[in-house]
Amino acid sequence: AVVSTQSTWGVQLTMVNVLSLACLVASATAAQKWPGLRTTFGINPFGGFFHPQPRTVAEAEAEGSGWHKISSCGDGGKFLGNRYIEQFGHSLILIFDDAGYIAGSQSMVRTLYVDDSLVDLNAHPAYQLDYLGDWEAYFTTAYFVDPEIICGVGRSEADFNRDGTGDRLLIQVGESPDMLATIPQLEADALAEADWYEHKCFPGMGKHVIGFNYDPDQDCDMVMPLQILFHEGQLSGFVWQHNAKIPQDGDVDIWEYPDALAVGGIIDHPATCTIEHTKNPGMSTMHHYFLDSPWMSYC
Repeated sequence: AVVSTQSTWGVQLTMVNVLSLACLVASATAAQKWPGLRTTFGINPFGGFFHPQPRTVAEAEAEGSGWHKISSCGDGGKFLGNRYIEQFGHSLILIFDDAGYIAGSQSMVRTLYVDDSLVDLNAHPAYQLDYLGDWEAYFTTAYFVDPEIICGVGRSEADFNRDGTGDRLLIQVGESPDMLATIPQLEADALAEADWYEHKCFPGMGKHVIGFNYDPDQDCDMVMPLQILFHEGQLSGFVWQHNAKIPQDGDVDIWEYPDALAVGGIIDHPATCTIEHTKNPGMSTMHHYFLDSPWMSYC
């Protein structure tokens, strides 16, 4: 959620446009709990940011989509689901259940991009070392539905029509998919927990709740590589934050590269190591929004 402002609005929205978008958001939200799955923040919502991601296998496998399956439920391993990655992708993975509905996502940080002399990704159990083919990488995994059904019956059409992208946010924190951290769905509940702290709100992102505890000497390696996003007190998405400079996937900009100024705009009293990591080895973040029009999120 900590990103630099790299562009300006290319389109001036009129009041009619704003009202129309607001009505569409309200209508979609009324139809589904989480009506969208979009990634990557940008100042201009019409300029190559807030990428819509497929929420069904049918969309992922549609001609020209560019997604292909890399593992199935029956393969076993550390992670659940039928996993898909884009043709030239190397960092964003989508997880679908056996009924073909979105069930989660993963972030992949190839060890090639990790400077072990500066950071220790093994220090936090949200990072799981595994392989994609012959690529060794650290995987962070989020599930959006009950893990018990992902490789079973999956969700029904009625479930999807009601909940959309999902009904919960679970982070895998171990080698087995039954080792999970439950992310609170209410901002008030998150702030009541010992491991989460209130940080800043930014338009188009929402309110940030993060594991940074305002201590300048906090060990960044021990902080969960996750930021929780809230809109109007409700869970609206999350952000993976990695202390590594991960290249973009092909010709699509999906990663955000925050500098020290951007960090200060999101994290309240950032730890010294956070500021240092923006310079070396670099920081890569990626927003995941459960809203269909996340650029309408306000503070």
